[in-house]
Parts: sequence; C-alpha cells; structure tokens
Amino acid sequence: MKKLYLLLLIFFIAATSIAQTSSCAQTIRLAQSIYDQGRLHELENLITKQIDKGDCSTAEKVSLYKLLTLAYIYLEEPVKADDSMLKLIQTDHYFEINPAVDPAEFVALYNTFRTKPIYRIGAKLGVNASRPNVANSVTSVELAADSEYKFAFAILFGGAIDVPIHFRNKNDDRFTLHGELLYWQKKFEIDQKVDRGTDSEGKMLTNSLIGFETQTWLSLPLSFEYKFLDKKYNPYAAGGVAIDYLLAGKVQTQRLRDNVISVQEATYNIKQQRNPINVSALLAAGVKLKMGGGFFVAEIRYVHGLTNVNSSETVYDNQFEVWNQGYPDSIFKVSSLAISGSYVINVFNPKKKKL
Repeated sequence: MKKLYLLLLIFFIAATSIAQTSSCAQTIRLAQSIYDQGRLHELENLITKQIDKGDCSTAEKVSLYKLLTLAYIYLEEPVKADDSMLKLIQTDHYFEINPAVDPAEFVALYNTFRTKPIYRIGAKLGVNASRPNVANSVTSVELAADSEYKFAFAILFGGAIDVPIHFRNKNDDRFTLHGELLYWQKKFEIDQKVDRGTDSEGKMLTNSLIGFETQTWLSLPLSFEYKFLDKKYNPYAAGGVAIDYLLAGKVQTQRLRDNVISVQEATYNIKQQRNPINVSALLAAGVKLKMGGGFFVAEIRYVHGLTNVNSSETVYDNQFEVWNQGYPDSIFKVSSLAISGSYVINVFNPKKKKL
C-alpha cells in the first residue's frame, strides 16, 4: 500500500509539472497564432494572465514578452511597448536580438535600452613574489659582495570591481575601469654576509644574517584595462597605480658565525620603521573567460614601488637589529610580481536610454 501511495504521489507531481509546462507552451502557441492573424488587441489579456500565473520558465516568459512588445509596437502604444521591452530585458539579462530575423521596429526599440552590465563585482585570490629595490644602502658592518635580498612568496586576496567605460560607441566594451581592495602580504628574504678575512689555513671566515621581512598592506589598486582582441578569452592589458596602507611589519632573522648559529632566531616588529603609505605603479595582462553570469579572470601583474617604504630618520631605530644582528635598514622600495585568479559577476540595471 505504501508503494502505491508513493507511485501515486510521483505521478501527481509529474502530471502537475507537465500540465504547467503545457499550459505555458500552449499559451505561447495560441499567442503566436493570434499574432499571425493580426488580432493584436487580444494578446495583452491572454499574455498577462499567463505570466501572472507564475508557472512559465524564463525562456517562455521572454517569448511571451516579445510577442506582447511587438503587438504594442504595431498598435502604436509606445509607452506600453517600452514597459514590455523593459520586462523582457529584466527577465533575461542576456537576451540578444537577431537583426536578420527580428522586425526592424523591434530591433530599433531594443537599442533604445541600456542592456549591458553597469558593473561587475567579485573576489580575488593570488600569490606574489616581492623584492626590495635599494635606493640607499646602509650598513653597520662591512658586507661581502654576495650579500643580497631574494624573492619570497606571499599571499593576496580581496574584492574586485569592474566598471565598463563606453565612449562614443555605447556598445564598445573594450575599456574597463578596474578597482580592488586587497589584503596584500609582501615578503622577501635577507641574505647578508660579513667578510671576516681568512684563518691561519687561508679559509674564508664569514658572519651571516639570514631571515625574512614580511609586510602586510591594505592595498587599493586602480587600473585602466583595454581589451585588445574580441576573442573567446577576452585578452586585455592594464596600467594604473596602487596606494597601500601598512597594517603590520615584522622581521625574523638569525645570525650565523662560520655557518653555525651564533645568535638564536629573533622576531621583532618594524612597523614603526616603515612609512604607513606606499605608492606603486602597476602593469598587468590577463584573460577573461565567460563563466556563468560573469567572468573568471586570470592575471599576471607587476607592481613597481614608487616611494620608499622607510626613511633615513629610522634606519638605526632598532638597536637590537643594528648591534646584535648587524642589520640596520637600507632605504628601499618594494616591487612585486603577482599571479592571481578572480571571479566577477555581472550586475545589470536595464532602463530606457536618455536621448
């Protein structure tokens, strides 16, 4: 008996679904027939009643609104035609006209509406490799020639927004104003060597300082994108500027004497020795692949520091760093190479264009 009830329930649900689908599909066929016969005054009541039932799919509602819009156009009711066209576009933001098939009056009316996304918004995640560009080297010891800063990897993530820019040609989508708000870590390796001469056997003697500096920034990059090919992957190039605010900064180091640790690892805060605001220039290239209701964006970006992250007034502030580690601050800028992926969704607000 339970199996019978289950079968009856399944049959009822399926029958209801088919009936609803058939109801809307039948209305579309009937409306098309009435339209072909020129009985345009009958369409408004028939179509609005069917849509109000709420059992039509998106594609079915688009078909009904399209017939209703055409009826209003030929009945010379422009206000109602505008209202019907707006509802059509709001129902399916990705509806496209076919000038080879659609009546010229319908195409002309469609082109009087804003149908493109007004902006895109999404999230970004990536990694970057950073390295200082030393503007003025400062030391408290005599450094060996092979002392250097090395790239290190860190993360970045945050939000992104695209605002399409249309110049004279309002259908031109090549230009985009792009903005982000990112949590951006910049990290680099410190490899400092002090040449102490040689021992009695002629073996080189060295002291070394190895470690990492990690800076955490709240970054606001703004760029201007240009899509240079209208292809599937929408390749683009971009240029702009990034303004960063320092959230935190620390250095982790250990000192070695002849490759043996002589001073244990130390970690200290260097935020007060860093300028709170940093300005950089950026260049980027990427691709935008249509996915769902938006785009997946893959990008490679070079960020070149324009301002020093520290100053001559603070290079000797950390006495432990200077005398115990032999590492006063050099004055430097920071540059990064980043690879990231993001996803942005289209946001629409269709409306009648102003003439």
